[in-house]
Amino acid sequence: SSGINAEYGGLTGETLTPGMAHWRPVNIKQPVGPVATITPWNFPVAMVTRKAGAAIAAGCSVINAPSEDTPLVSLYMAELAIQAGFQPGLFNVIPSTIENKQFIGKTLCEHPDIAALSFTGSTPVGKLLSKQCADTVKRVHLELGGNAPLIVFESADIDRAVDGTMLAKFRNAGQACNAANRIFVHKSIYAQFVEKLAAKVAKLKMGNGLDKGVSVGPLVNTKAYKKVSSIVDNTLALNTTNVEMISNDQVTNTEDHPFYSPAILSCQENNDLPIFHEEIFGPVAVLFSFDTEAEAVEMANNTRYGLQAYIFTRDLSQSWRVSENLEYGMVAVNEGAISSANNPFGGWKESGIGREAGHLGIDEFTEDKLICFGL
Repeated sequence: SSGINAEYGGLTGETLTPGMAHWRPVNIKQPVGPVATITPWNFPVAMVTRKAGAAIAAGCSVINAPSEDTPLVSLYMAELAIQAGFQPGLFNVIPSTIENKQFIGKTLCEHPDIAALSFTGSTPVGKLLSKQCADTVKRVHLELGGNAPLIVFESADIDRAVDGTMLAKFRNAGQACNAANRIFVHKSIYAQFVEKLAAKVAKLKMGNGLDKGVSVGPLVNTKAYKKVSSIVDNTLALNTTNVEMISNDQVTNTEDHPFYSPAILSCQENNDLPIFHEEIFGPVAVLFSFDTEAEAVEMANNTRYGLQAYIFTRDLSQSWRVSENLEYGMVAVNEGAISSANNPFGGWKESGIGREAGHLGIDEFTEDKLICFGL
């Protein structure tokens, strides 16, 4: 199969300026061909639909290799696609155990009939898949790790900044690639911000996400719990001055229910700690203080990652200036979440290549073709 949707109706192109008087050049977009998507567990519906929806809209067939932790979502989506009238073979799912995942990924990357790969996951795995795609010169889209900064400037509406931080940090128990990982607060408002944030964290209720009133569920597995615990414990073990743990200690972790209680780790000026460069992927808000705008931007950019940043300020000039100076693919200004079907999602540096959502997300699965008419 060519992997091209037979019902594909075409995409918007562009009329170009002619280089010769008798030329009439146009650029059209066509489907790239069969697309392989490898998706994570943390947002199993959104991760699949953002990739598969765009690829199918562009006219491509899709093979999805879902996480071993959440395969049923993809399988059910394949069933719903058939019920909705999708052509057989347009959306396909290959579930697997973790033991077979590496083989499946390698096969999809190296197969000459797969035209493009779209992957969301860790940066090390993304680098490996990119290398495996190199021999067949595949189109590669990568949405990888993040070490997102959230900056609260002196002029910020503190209550709005606290609410935004709660959303940016604690949604999905902090298990999001664009979760606020390093929170920088101006020294003049640091104590006030910590107090207000701690009051909000204390009100978070842990438990089964299907139960009324629950706002924080468990981590995905015991391995994730051990990672978060290790990062926090190692930081506290350094006995660094002005490092304080403020925890909402509600539940006990078990093998079947790996809960980590929401917490604040106040590090103040200690931005040389190892935790500064570690992606926590859990419900722990790590706070640092800063003095000047330049210092905040420098600390925010001091990472190999560049997925998303957040800033809170009521200074319009500062919001624009800082947004331009931050080395990130997305910047949220006075908001704790900006993902939508319309907004392109993707990062700079080692946080990935390409974009999802919006018209840029569809472009990832198309090829450009110049057609030049001589009159």
